[in-house]
Amino acid sequence: MAMSVLQNADPELVAEESLCLASVATARSIEASAGEEKEWSDSLLVTPFLYRDFLVGTAMLEAGDPDKQEAGPDIGERLERKMAFYAVHLPASTLPTGSVLRNALLLWMGRISPPGMSTGPEERLDACGAIERLQTHVRLLAAHARHVSGS
Repeated sequence: MAMSVLQNADPELVAEESLCLASVATARSIEASAGEEKEWSDSLLVTPFLYRDFLVGTAMLEAGDPDKQEAGPDIGERLERKMAFYAVHLPASTLPTGSVLRNALLLWMGRISPPGMSTGPEERLDACGAIERLQTHVRLLAAHARHVSGS
């Protein structure tokens, strides 16, 4: 969705930022809805690091070079910074909806947008439909977590 409104965006940057935002938003949704099940939300917070392992493994296989694993720590540090950024903007144990979610998505759009875009982050965010998609995702998972946990 984001790539449809961004010209010359870095697909890897968009993927990392999107995955980090979605992981934190999903974890917050679970925390707010099934607080007793902390391991559920914790497992979601490692998703970007599984992605890192996939990237490093793919690079090693494609190059036939086990030394490509050296990229792993750099990618991991980058993901840690991104996860920390979104964790600050999506408060723990709070269902990320309304203006909190919109503000986090505006920050996300600003972070993934290449410089010199002719439109502002608000226009690009509204055009790509990410707010509605993530809002639906968060609410659906919250309802499922409440149902499964008996809350």
